[in-house]
Amino acid sequence: MKKQKHLTLIIALSLPLYLCSCSLENFGYDSESSETERESDTLNYSYDTVDIDDVNEDIRNLLEDIKKTDNEKAVGNDIDILLNYADTASDAMTYKCIESYLDWNNYNLECEYEDLSETFYVVRDAIGYAFAKGSKSQYSELFSELTDEDSIEYYTQKGMNLSRIEGYASVDYNVTDENIDSYFDVAYDDSLSDDEKNIKCAEIYLEILSNIDPENYYENYNRDYTPDDILRLSKKVGEKIKPVVSELYDRFEENKYSDDVFESPVLFDDPLKKLNEYAEKLSADIGKSANRLVNEELYTIASGDNCYTGSFTSDLPTDNTALIYIYTDGSYNDMSAAIHEFGHFHASFSDDTNAYLTETNLDVAEIQSQGMELMFMQFYDEIYGEQSEAMKLIKLCDLADVVVSGFQVGEFEYRALSQAEELTPEEVLKLYKDIMGDDAESYPFYYMSHIFEAPGYYISYGVSALAALDMLDDIRSDPAAALGKYEKIAAVPTNSKKCGFRSSLKECGFRDILTEEYIEELAAELLK
Repeated sequence: MKKQKHLTLIIALSLPLYLCSCSLENFGYDSESSETERESDTLNYSYDTVDIDDVNEDIRNLLEDIKKTDNEKAVGNDIDILLNYADTASDAMTYKCIESYLDWNNYNLECEYEDLSETFYVVRDAIGYAFAKGSKSQYSELFSELTDEDSIEYYTQKGMNLSRIEGYASVDYNVTDENIDSYFDVAYDDSLSDDEKNIKCAEIYLEILSNIDPENYYENYNRDYTPDDILRLSKKVGEKIKPVVSELYDRFEENKYSDDVFESPVLFDDPLKKLNEYAEKLSADIGKSANRLVNEELYTIASGDNCYTGSFTSDLPTDNTALIYIYTDGSYNDMSAAIHEFGHFHASFSDDTNAYLTETNLDVAEIQSQGMELMFMQFYDEIYGEQSEAMKLIKLCDLADVVVSGFQVGEFEYRALSQAEELTPEEVLKLYKDIMGDDAESYPFYYMSHIFEAPGYYISYGVSALAALDMLDDIRSDPAAALGKYEKIAAVPTNSKKCGFRSSLKECGFRDILTEEYIEELAAELLK
């Protein structure tokens, strides 16, 4: 039970801020330097923070109220107050995270962010304790949607109390945070060679895996498929989709504008404002989301060596909105990253799940972003001009490659986890190389930030790209049908524990994509 709880915390630690994060880039700059200028927006948001003493006082109020008869209204009000604490703590963590990422080398900001992160996880565990106690009271029905059997068992075991729960949460957070900090310290250490970084990161990775149960870790991502399903399909993806990636790239290189895509890409000072020019052409609802994003300035664009080099979208549950952070490096991918994150932003308005109750289904969430990328291909001629055909090819190549890399990393993670007790760091690296093949040279092990921050996450990119590409044929021949399918999947509340991957696909008109037949059909469609 303790291991499973620790895994839940590891996943929770990463997901709110890395839900759609791109991989880190530009490894190797001097992380100790304070001389590098930051070229980015500044964060000008005000927000509330949470005092754990206030939370504890209101928990004690709830514990007293559940002892009284005919007190349903007061208990309901207590529940709402505690849920609001979780939302407020989550919002504060997001705002401070972005502030810290804009000044990546600022130790004080990093500490402030970690303090707010720890507060959020302590608050969430404290609320869990209160709700578990409530589920054992005369008002158990009020807590039925707020608890489950595992959490009730953990929080109400003999000798457990509020102080102990908060102490365990704090320790678990700091152990997890220490492993992630160790990873980043190694990954950004200029004094180490790639081989030295790889072996040190393999040691850290084994430490992380030692706290994870391979029998249950997919369940913590709210998945309705198994690791065995991924292992079964991984070979087919390698046989059918990997050659397609090569063929698409060959076609891209044959395009006379392919060099321009890399050497003089079409860029925009503010890619989200550019995106807003086209969003309403997809639908009124998508246009409304884009207008809100731009008009309320719910995004930050970062550039330069002193910023975090990924992109992500994080929910702000208090106001049922979200914030986007985009790192731009002057590459052809800047606009695509903006469109990808906008997909998450647009979908956030269909999901009002409280931060305490959030159990994100990443597989569906990534369809919402990758699907938006595909929908915008209709406007490439206007956005990219003479580079449009080359950009269409590189976009399909990139998405197909996401399928391949997603399944490769997914296979590696599960095989490593299954053998973690017997593996040495050297054997971890050998397993990585055996599964990744030539990709291990261009993308060394220490680049894989996701497997340290959120073990088991990466396969979501692969399965969601498979699903998003189910829209491709309609986008080419029947854009209205593609839009209908996209709007249905974008409306799925991915933070709800009731959200399933295969069930959501079926309800929204997608094919069953986790089959060998679908993979063969998709390989043919990609090359049309």
